[in-house]
Amino acid sequence: MLKTIYTTALLSVIFIANAQQKVSVAFYNQENLFDTINDPIKNDEEFLPEGKFKWNTEKYNNKLTHMAQVIASMNEGKGADFIGMCEVESINALVDLSKNNQLKGFAYKPIFFEGEDERGIDNAFLYKSSLVKAATGKTFAIDREGLGGDHTRNILLAEITLLNNEKVYFLVNHWPSRREGENESEFKRKFVASEVRSICDNIYKTNSKANIIVMGDLNDEPTNLSVITSLGATGAMSRTKDNLLFNTMYALAMDGQGSHKYQGKWGMLDQIIISANLLNEKSKVQYVKESAQVYKQDFMLETAEKYKGNPFRTFVGNKYLNGYSDHLPVMIYLNIGK
Repeated sequence: MLKTIYTTALLSVIFIANAQQKVSVAFYNQENLFDTINDPIKNDEEFLPEGKFKWNTEKYNNKLTHMAQVIASMNEGKGADFIGMCEVESINALVDLSKNNQLKGFAYKPIFFEGEDERGIDNAFLYKSSLVKAATGKTFAIDREGLGGDHTRNILLAEITLLNNEKVYFLVNHWPSRREGENESEFKRKFVASEVRSICDNIYKTNSKANIIVMGDLNDEPTNLSVITSLGATGAMSRTKDNLLFNTMYALAMDGQGSHKYQGKWGMLDQIIISANLLNEKSKVQYVKESAQVYKQDFMLETAEKYKGNPFRTFVGNKYLNGYSDHLPVMIYLNIGK
């Protein structure tokens, strides 16, 4: 009798495992993925062959190869399934990246919109077409009045219908920097966070159990007011209910991990934040608990003793290092039911 019960339970576990597909969701700041073409309506002069960084075809191709190497290595070498990015100049750069030899086999499709950022960089999204039934995109411009007259990156919404007909709403972000000082610029990030909150609330009006994933370089920590109060993202899974969001990177940040290093200190500026329904064990799209990670491989890190373990950057100041990015990617896993 016990053997029969055990066998039945084992078969049930195997059936459940086979009924689910594990997919990866990532975000990666590209550190100035500029093409080499002069766009007269953009401030891209520094990234031209005659510009400050002497940005030419060779450097551009090196950059594409390095970014593609990271993306291809994710998900145990199977490539990220869904990946949001920031600091992408153009649809040309995004398409060139997706067509890199290391990524060709993944058949990525791009979602990209031009925005009003002063530096001419935007948010972007790539997804594996084999996992998706339908995909649409939308962009949300940020009212300059809320930023003290400044421009910033638009919020990118990728609405993905999976093969099981479940929808997932990916909101890709790159919030205003701390260049003017953390306290002096805080109001800008709080304002953009409130705009993201508004988009989430509008989605909830249509579907109270919506699968929402907010990702991006937030230029703030999981403990900052912009994230906790303005966006409504908690670090406690048990408190994530109704329209609250769960910050998958919170625990890692509390553990001292980070995606970006500044003045010798790691910061968790890059985050992936999810809606409560992704924590529901009955949902057809579920967050794999404790799967959140800062993704790094040795080839992405500095080896020089003074900076060992830091992100291996493309530039430090004006100096060309031919590296990857000044940020590390962040990643989570989802289980997709049939």
